[in-house]
Amino acid sequence: MNQEMNILKKHLGEVEGVSSFKAKQICSQINDANDFIGALQILDKNLKKIHEHIDQRLSDANLDDMQKRTIDASVSQLIQGCSFMGTALFDNIFKVYMGKKLFEFEIVNPLLVLEKSNYEGVLAYIEDKREEIASLLVDLATAITLDMDFGSALTQNTQTDFKNLFR
Repeated sequence: MNQEMNILKKHLGEVEGVSSFKAKQICSQINDANDFIGALQILDKNLKKIHEHIDQRLSDANLDDMQKRTIDASVSQLIQGCSFMGTALFDNIFKVYMGKKLFEFEIVNPLLVLEKSNYEGVLAYIEDKREEIASLLVDLATAITLDMDFGSALTQNTQTDFKNLFR
């Protein structure tokens, strides 16, 4: 039996077997990437809302202290309520492997920027994180469409005799 396998290997090259473990591993990678993408999309949406609230706070000079505190409370609620599948998204680091490439994203509570800066600094942080998310989503889409090895499912048999196909 080994001799026959060696002959096949000689003519066909090393053939990778598809086991149920590998199929689960690929499925797991896709699910992890989908979860990562979902978390990034939720973060982006929340960051956009937070940006709008803070922008409103800065642009409207007629707001009194109570209205500003109300906006601050809304921003705080958006941050506290931002989660994906029961996991808080702020103050977290997310990692996922697509094939052999690691994708990573870290985000902290944007209001922590107020300790060292002002609301303009918070807006700058939010804009940077949204750009980072957009870039990561493009990189992930590229990795999914170009770098995934779908195995022999996409190979075509060019030796088929199509003349006898419909007889």
